[in-house]
Amino acid sequence: MPGTDRTGLAGPLRRALAEAGWLPSSGAEPALPREAFRGAAAEPVVGVDLGGTKLHAVLYDPARHLLLDRVERTDPRGGTAVTSQIAGLVASLTAAAGSEGRPSRVAVGCPGAPDPVTGAVGHAPNIPGWDRMNVPADLEARLGTRPLVHNDANLAAWGEHVWQPGGADLAFVAVGTGVGLGLVLGGRMHAGTRGLAGEVADLPFGADPFDPANLVHGPLEQQVSGGGIERRYHELAGRRRPAPEVFAAAAEGDGAAVQVLDELGRLLALALRAVRAIVDPATFVLGGGIGSRPETLAATRRWLTVTEGDSLQVRTSTFGARAAVAGALAAAVAA
Repeated sequence: MPGTDRTGLAGPLRRALAEAGWLPSSGAEPALPREAFRGAAAEPVVGVDLGGTKLHAVLYDPARHLLLDRVERTDPRGGTAVTSQIAGLVASLTAAAGSEGRPSRVAVGCPGAPDPVTGAVGHAPNIPGWDRMNVPADLEARLGTRPLVHNDANLAAWGEHVWQPGGADLAFVAVGTGVGLGLVLGGRMHAGTRGLAGEVADLPFGADPFDPANLVHGPLEQQVSGGGIERRYHELAGRRRPAPEVFAAAAEGDGAAVQVLDELGRLLALALRAVRAIVDPATFVLGGGIGSRPETLAATRRWLTVTEGDSLQVRTSTFGARAAVAGALAAAVAA
């Protein structure tokens, strides 16, 4: 996907993101009068981030220089219930903005691997039914426009690439409920032939890759995820704590929690080294509810220093939990 701004909206949208506190304000973008946007360029753009538990949509209306967002709980039924939910959320945002008609530029990020030929989304167990339907076609029937559908980690990588200065090759490692990797190589999102590039959950680290229990979520994801942190803490401490509480316990000196976070950093360091060995990006960005935490970055850097010194550039996401939807907006602008 080229990084061309086909609408002229990238500058104003960047300013809107800065004004909303999503980006550091540079003051470089001048205010533009409403009449600067006419025709297609005046139409709103929409970015959607679909997760297993949360659906987040953001609309930017250039005519009013207005940024609106809505968050809902993802319909657990999956399938057409979720495509209908996305369409309803887009319609709700459009009405709230007072815009006429429907947005013609919509980009959707989702877990798993969207197949560019069939439109099915595989490797997304939290969105049942999407592996058996043409998702873009179904959304088109509901939205009135053909949306872009990309892996959410790829869009998160794209957002970090587009909205931040530099423009170098980048790998976005999302760690939260699951584990994913988004790649921007040569100024384009890199998804692979079948959309499976970056499925680092399948890396054979941390658990037996041939164990049937690890064939759905992958060996790395079984360990490096919210559920993996909770299971490992239970193994060490004999009691259960959700992942955020494990981080809090580590800060208070709980030995089991400290060990869990140290192991998390070690496995992430191994995963980053594996990715580096294949595509060698200039920068790694850690995102997601767990990846964005400073403790995760610190633990990962400690283990990287053992083998790599300071050669790997690793930072946390600029956008935090909003990384994928920020990337979806960037993709919609370039559509």
